[in-house]
Amino acid sequence: MKNNIILKSTDRELFGIKISQSTKDHFLSITDLQKAYEIARWQHGWVDRKVDAIMQTNDFKERVFYILENQGLIKLSIVGFMEMVNNEGIAKVLKGLGVYKTTGARTTKQTFAAPHIWILLAMELNPMIYAKVILFLTDTLIFDRLEAGSEYMPMNSAIKSVVTNPDYPSFAKSINLRVFGSHLTGMRNLASAKELRAIADIEKFVISCISQKFISTPEAIINAISNYGK
Repeated sequence: MKNNIILKSTDRELFGIKISQSTKDHFLSITDLQKAYEIARWQHGWVDRKVDAIMQTNDFKERVFYILENQGLIKLSIVGFMEMVNNEGIAKVLKGLGVYKTTGARTTKQTFAAPHIWILLAMELNPMIYAKVILFLTDTLIFDRLEAGSEYMPMNSAIKSVVTNPDYPSFAKSINLRVFGSHLTGMRNLASAKELRAIADIEKFVISCISQKFISTPEAIINAISNYGK
């Protein structure tokens, strides 16, 4: 299981746009936030606003300063901080502090920010967006994703203890079929919090069945997965 996954779950949807989020640092996609705003502004008659323009305002810079100061990321006074961002550029400063980054290139390029910075931008864009994102930022999607991942390796270890040369992808595929009803590469990255909990529960179930010597063959393991919860 990879340590860093970019989530695009239905639990992270904003005006039809699935907001990408990294499990490694919890950063959220500013690129997706802007896309969501573009859709919403035509639906609700909002004015045209750009994240880049918001980041250049003194109000945003001052609010970012207090967020960073409270997190212990900067030791400067607000005067010193404002001078630095005006000289270096706000994006460059935030990147240097490790709370802002860009990934990919050309058509795949995305900008990400730490949750506190991202939600500040959402609030600056529009209060309706802020109300929506504050709810999904406080859900358990990240933690459910990590739990499902943390149980994957112990399950594989348990399988290896009773199966010679196990075909691990076949067991993962069976779990996908049980939870989602189909199998496609990367579909767990689109899972909801409820689906991720179901994956973790099945993985724990397999470990328990093997430890209690109820199952010990590939066929029995797949059968146990397929019939879990029925």
